[in-house]
Formats: sequence, structure tokens, C-alpha cells
Amino acid sequence: MASRSGVEQSTRLSGPQARVAASDILAAIDLSTGSSAEQIARLEQAISSIDRLGGRCDDEIDRLSVLRMKESLRLLAGPDSTGGGGVLPGLATWDGTLLLDEVHVTGPLKQMYDQPAMPKSPETLRRYRFALSEMFHQQSHLLAAAGTSYRASMAAFADPAVRLLELGVTAAWTARHLDDYLQALGIPQLAPGIEQVSLPDGYPSYLPAAEALSTAIGRRVGLAPDEVLRRLNAVTPAGKWPEMTTLLLNASGLGPVVPPDHRAAVAGRVDQAMRAPLRSMATLRVTDGDEPGVQATSRAAGLASVDAAVATIEAVRREYTTH
Repeated sequence: MASRSGVEQSTRLSGPQARVAASDILAAIDLSTGSSAEQIARLEQAISSIDRLGGRCDDEIDRLSVLRMKESLRLLAGPDSTGGGGVLPGLATWDGTLLLDEVHVTGPLKQMYDQPAMPKSPETLRRYRFALSEMFHQQSHLLAAAGTSYRASMAAFADPAVRLLELGVTAAWTARHLDDYLQALGIPQLAPGIEQVSLPDGYPSYLPAAEALSTAIGRRVGLAPDEVLRRLNAVTPAGKWPEMTTLLLNASGLGPVVPPDHRAAVAGRVDQAMRAPLRSMATLRVTDGDEPGVQATSRAAGLASVDAAVATIEAVRREYTTH
């Protein structure tokens, strides 16, 4: 074990390589067997493995994009009682507390506000941009529709499909709307040039699926993909599924066909059909995958999820119109 760790630490990884390797660690998590103590031990081991991957990245922002990928593991494992969990840039905890790392998030933001409008190097601007991205990302997790709570999704988060959609939607929304967020906060005036530096998207197994799914749903229901993504970003992890099924069913024309007392069961069938391709993607081992290849597979899973929903809706239509 020690010699393997030494090899791992001596072999450098690019950001894409490390993110794919971290995706593989997330895919390997199995909470279906073993006691709670065994499950937590597996999660803590996975957290340590991602820490080691991050340590093999030379670029600071690539390293942080990998370490961010521990957030779902920490939500599953619970608080870090040992203090040895390594850097986690941010976390939206189930009780609604927003945790932000002092060195990599709140520290750079304090410096940015203490030194407004002063010229900064691209490296410093990337640190600022990452810190703001992390804050935006974690704030998005805490969004919930009226009458719902983020905490109520804690049990649902055990489903890999729920994790994929929650993290994929949040990462996609953050990446696509970070500049809007910066503008709303007046950040370009504090840190000139911050809109010209870039960050990696991260979550190669999750983000493309969420984007493809939003596009496919939008095409079916007559909404812009970004509007679908906005609606999914604005609800809890568990709430994303009824949001999607409601959009698709409302546009399907099944209302006059399915009796009112059967509609909940039909919605459940559509929900389960959508989950299957995303669950397969979330648990797909990608050890030898390159990042573009993993992203392409993820996009295909997002499209397959909507295709499965549409096929289920059509099957329901046949069932209720041929009897």
C-alpha cells in the first residue's frame, strides 16, 4: 500500500486525467451492501483517494476542481469527525449551513475586496473566479421550491441518479451563469479582467448529462434549454424529478387520456424510466476514459433518459387508448 501511494504521488496528472479518475471513484461507490459503519469507511477511503488525485495536479485550479468532487461523498458520509479529510472548497450541508474553505474561497474573496480595482495576474484572477464559482455553486444547492426543504432530500441522495442530476445541474448552471452572477455583484469593477479568465467545468460524468437532458426536455415541451436548466437548478435534489416529469407529462397530451386517480402512478413510471440511464452513467467505471470521451458518454446518457421518458409516455398512451 505504501509503495503504491508513493507511485501515485510521483506521477503527475493533468486536470482532465484527474477529473476522470475522480469520476471513476465516485462511480465505484456502492451503498447497497454493508453496515452503516462499513459504508462510511468506504466513503472516507474514497475521499482520501480523491485527495491524493488532487495532490498530483500541478495547476491549482485543476486541483481544486478535483477536490470539489468530494462534496457528494461528504454529504453521504456526514461531517468529517477526524479533521483529516483534506481540503473541500465548499459544502452545502443538509442543515442549510454553507461551508467555504478559508484558504481557497473566503481568503481570496477578502483579498479581492481589500484591494479593489488593482491590477492582478491571470493566476490571481483565476483564484478569485474559482472562489466566486464555489460560492455560487454551493448557494445553488440550497435552493428549494416553496413548501420543500433541501434537508428532505438527504435520503434520496443515496440514489446515484439523484446525485448525478443534482451535481450535474448545479455545475452546469454555475458554469453557464457565473458571469451573470459576477455582474450582479459588481465583481468586474473590483477585479478587472476576471471575465477573461476561465475555469474547467468539472464533473465530466455529470454535467454533460444534465445539459443534454435539459436540451432534450426543452425541445419536447417548447422551452429554451436554459429555462429548463433554471427550473431544475431552483429545486431540491429530490424535487428535480417531479419537475421533469411534470414538464413532460403536461406537454404530452395525456391529461384527457389517463384517469385522475392513475396519474400519480403514471408519473412514477416516467420518473423511474428517466432514472435508469442516469443511474447507469453515475455508476459507469471510466478508469481508462479520456475527458472528452467521458463527456460524450454522459451526454448520451442525458438524451437516453429523456428518450426513456418519452417511450414510457407513448406506452401509457397506447395502454389507455386501446382499451
